[in-house]
Amino acid sequence: MPKVYSEEKRKEIREQLMTTGLELIKYNGIRKMSIAELTKSVGIAQGTFYNFFNSKEMLVYELATTYHEKLNQKAEEIIQSKGFLDREDLRKLYYNMLLKDEDNVYRFLKNDDIQALITRLPKDHLHKISDVKGEMEKNLRYVNSKKENCDLNLVINWIQVMNLTVENKDILEESGIEKIISKMIENMLDEIF
Repeated sequence: MPKVYSEEKRKEIREQLMTTGLELIKYNGIRKMSIAELTKSVGIAQGTFYNFFNSKEMLVYELATTYHEKLNQKAEEIIQSKGFLDREDLRKLYYNMLLKDEDNVYRFLKNDDIQALITRLPKDHLHKISDVKGEMEKNLRYVNSKKENCDLNLVINWIQVMNLTVENKDILEESGIEKIISKMIENMLDEIF
């Protein structure tokens, strides 16, 4: 008979699965992360994992949406305190997102991991993790001193190029990644301001 967990214990286990899952993804990538290793690390039976997530891809989806919520909350906090986002706010948000935030699962995914997610996630979930345009449109409404002729499509392309750079960082010269991302952030910001 399966174990019955209190709601508090379920919440604790789910959080442990997400935290441990992110750590395993950092070191192994999605494909090498096994449910067996994950559940052993958390101290639950392998089958119990499926009481929390339908698949390891759904775990990654939850990590991604949780991170998006956190990032949106950071932007909203800035907007609530200042009433707007300025160049430095966007610089910090994107710099941290692309280079520093340890809970940004995307920083640790490779292009083939992303492709696996695209093919294995239910189609109705994909737009929730890839709506870069929607999020940028929302943020641009609060940008202070935005250029009148700001090209949203160019801004979106800069974001996508930065994401591709992070996804493929293993083929780049490691010592230059931070510098190139910083330059791309400045190019994106030049289009906005």
